[in-house]
Amino acid sequence: MSNSYEAVIIGGGPAGLTAGIYLMRAGIKTILLEKQLVGGAALNTEHIDNYPGFPDGISGSELMGRMAEQARRLGLVIKEFSRAEGIGHAGGLFETGVDKESYLSVGIIAAMGTEPLKLGIPGEDALVGRGVSYCATCDGIFFRNLHVAVVGGGDTALSEALTLANIAGKVYVIHRRDQLRAQQILQGRAARHDKIELMLSKVPLRINGGTEVESIALRDTKTGEESELKVSGIFFYVGLRPETGFLGNLVDRDEAGFIVTDEDLGTKTRGLFAAGDVRRKSLRQISTAVGDGALAAVNLEKYVLEKG
Repeated sequence: MSNSYEAVIIGGGPAGLTAGIYLMRAGIKTILLEKQLVGGAALNTEHIDNYPGFPDGISGSELMGRMAEQARRLGLVIKEFSRAEGIGHAGGLFETGVDKESYLSVGIIAAMGTEPLKLGIPGEDALVGRGVSYCATCDGIFFRNLHVAVVGGGDTALSEALTLANIAGKVYVIHRRDQLRAQQILQGRAARHDKIELMLSKVPLRINGGTEVESIALRDTKTGEESELKVSGIFFYVGLRPETGFLGNLVDRDEAGFIVTDEDLGTKTRGLFAAGDVRRKSLRQISTAVGDGALAAVNLEKYVLEKG
């Protein structure tokens, strides 16, 4: 049947695309299912400096575009806007449900990546899409020459703040601690940028606005003093969570919900592998996702050949 494959890859970021490249080169009939646009979270990174082979750096969209082009050239079937809703496992086969369709396969690579966490303060949910966002690359264009806030102090927060600084009139970086957690190179760039202002030791209390964001209320963690910062947009980067719920009991998870794998990236269910940011690991970078994708693909290939 047309929806039968030897391998299904769930997720089209660097891990999923690398796995697809390896599987196609091995002659394994494979389909990749991506819930949005192929490329994953890396699409939102304006400039990547630490991926080998690009001495001048490269944008996330260009890098992922190249990976997708390579995978398609090798024959990988890629279905965008196809969110996996559940997986069944019986008779040695997996069945992945997507909307009204299903895909049978001998093996699966779960490479769904992560989703941004919400802070959960008043006004956040009500004003999503009306000033509250979780993706500067997606929504930054709507805030040209306006004042915006970025909440968070890690690599993603500062990378997105630098992206916004090329569009917005002013970017405030709000972080609850008195020191940022991002890499020093990103901290240096942010500190030198004349449009970026760091607001450390500040905790967001609520978002104010009727039909759109008007301001954000803050509390100083050292003095307890409350203040109001007038902004038109607020971008949250306060953490990530893995998308693993649809896998049910087919995998074990750690306390944060990340998939537990063995050294071959296998899970507790034979034939089901995990790669990239969705699995338990100490470093989540494009380069580590690529390595995961290659290893998972090679071991899935062995499993498929073993099953005959």
